[in-house]
Amino acid sequence: MATKRNTAYAHETSERTFTKQYTVPYNQISEPGTYYFHPTGMLFRVPPDAVAPGHSPLINISWSEECYCTKVTDDPWVPVNKAREICANWDFAVNF
Repeated sequence: MATKRNTAYAHETSERTFTKQYTVPYNQISEPGTYYFHPTGMLFRVPPDAVAPGHSPLINISWSEECYCTKVTDDPWVPVNKAREICANWDFAVNF
């Protein structure tokens, strides 16, 4: 059974807003935190070192379409159960 994902995004300059959090293309993540990866439902943890000036990106993803991520929390080490709860409140289909 396919799950229906909410795709109603409000446009804002180069970022997109989604229910009090923000959604950005994966390759434009510039802040540490925990992110929900829309194409797969996976959880990404982005530590401060990953986005520090002068550091190379730890992972670069190439996809045929833009891959959007929604920031779940500023804490990159939030417990998985808490991240699931937040994502469930936004009706995201989780895969973590």
